[in-house]
Amino acid sequence: MSLISFNNLEPRLGFSYLLNESSSLKASYTHMAQYLHLLSNTNSPTPLDVWTPSGPFVKPQLQDQYAIGYFKNYENYSIETEIFFKDIQNRIDYINGANLIANDAVEQIILNGEARAYGLEFLLRKNNGNFTGWIAYTWSRSEQRTPGRTQEESGINGGNWYFTPFDKTHDISLNGSYKLDSKWSFNANFLFQTGQPANYPVGQYEQRGLTIPIYGLRNQERLPAYHRLDVAATFIPSKNANRKKQSEWTFGIYNLYNRKNTQSLNFRENTDTGNNEALRTSIFGIVPSVTYNFKF
Repeated sequence: MSLISFNNLEPRLGFSYLLNESSSLKASYTHMAQYLHLLSNTNSPTPLDVWTPSGPFVKPQLQDQYAIGYFKNYENYSIETEIFFKDIQNRIDYINGANLIANDAVEQIILNGEARAYGLEFLLRKNNGNFTGWIAYTWSRSEQRTPGRTQEESGINGGNWYFTPFDKTHDISLNGSYKLDSKWSFNANFLFQTGQPANYPVGQYEQRGLTIPIYGLRNQERLPAYHRLDVAATFIPSKNANRKKQSEWTFGIYNLYNRKNTQSLNFRENTDTGNNEALRTSIFGIVPSVTYNFKF
């Protein structure tokens, strides 16, 4: 027997208007319900996610998304642009000082609010020839507002809008592929993203010999920008032409220039010098790989 049940309709509408043989306008509307909620601790972002289901104290998250776009096709190129807006209800966030790990009563440390996201996407693609690829750029905002439970409770950041952990102002992707001949082809992919919002200490005080950090408003700082370059070469043996079995070798390098992208920043006092310092955590540096694929 369940404690509570939820029912939500999820309509989706899509429209397309052909301006001429090579261009069109598109529009869409989507209403969605999500019954599993993610809590991210931006004091110290980590790969460990904390999820909580909807229930008596946590309502399902409801989203309305609107989008309108323009598509243009040329002889060898195509252009796509889109503007979108998302309105989200029942968006939860944790109270200041909350402990998210191994907490059996998450509903006691969260507040309900609302969120919004909006932005512009642009894609330029080369579709034909030995060299193909695309350039994609997205400018976007993802914000949240979380008031308190009562008038006496100020909520998060005084009940004002603040960045969510998913906010990335700029997102740029470049991809290129070159087919040298029937055996060899090459691929490169570059990615740049604005750093994830985070919380940094803005001061400190001492109590009983311990140094206690003081944090500012939620998500007012950012991690360093994320970027990397991946390259790969694919080799197809010539003997494939006379065999039913097809195979290929792919030689790749992830993060070619060994960028130490910051996964999290933790602040501590150096036990030797007594000075405050920031400790950066990075997960992946340069990673070479060899892959053998076959099909029959």
